[in-house]
Amino acid sequence: MPLSRATLLPALRPAAWSTRRGLSDDGFCDAVATISLSHELCAAFVCGDVDVSYRGLGELDLSAHRAWELAARNLIARAQTPEGIRVLTRPYSGGLQVAMPGAPATSWLAHPHTLTILDGHLAHLLGEPVAWWISSSEKLVAVPRAGVEKQGFGDEGTLVEWRHGFPAPVSRPTPVPSPA
Repeated sequence: MPLSRATLLPALRPAAWSTRRGLSDDGFCDAVATISLSHELCAAFVCGDVDVSYRGLGELDLSAHRAWELAARNLIARAQTPEGIRVLTRPYSGGLQVAMPGAPATSWLAHPHTLTILDGHLAHLLGEPVAWWISSSEKLVAVPRAGVEKQGFGDEGTLVEWRHGFPAPVSRPTPVPSPA
């Protein structure tokens, strides 16, 4: 698939992925273009199944930041219906498995705008703040944030939460000792 602005999407990846991944497969064999989201996660760019390099973004006349903004708009456009953004859910182990039309649901965690939309909607559906369990690049589950440590999520995948618009690992509360 040739590189195209219309098919450019973000992809959520572990931060170490870009160093393990090596070179892009967009025809340029350069470093894969990424934007750091947290110490543990980054956003990469894909056109279909092709990981896009910085040179590939240059061929599209895009900086990494402009590509990231365009990719988020493309995600929203793919899920847009006359009624609004379509979010598909089904019950899954105390939470809701999420699917989005046109792209893996995990892609929605790769940009602050799309993550904020998705996080707000699922928090409304679950009636409380959510944590996101990512077991693969294709599987995303929203679970109630309260007590998520007791549910066993995160043992096989990654457990993140919305923090200032970005996905960040769920932090365990630090016990504060009582004054003597």
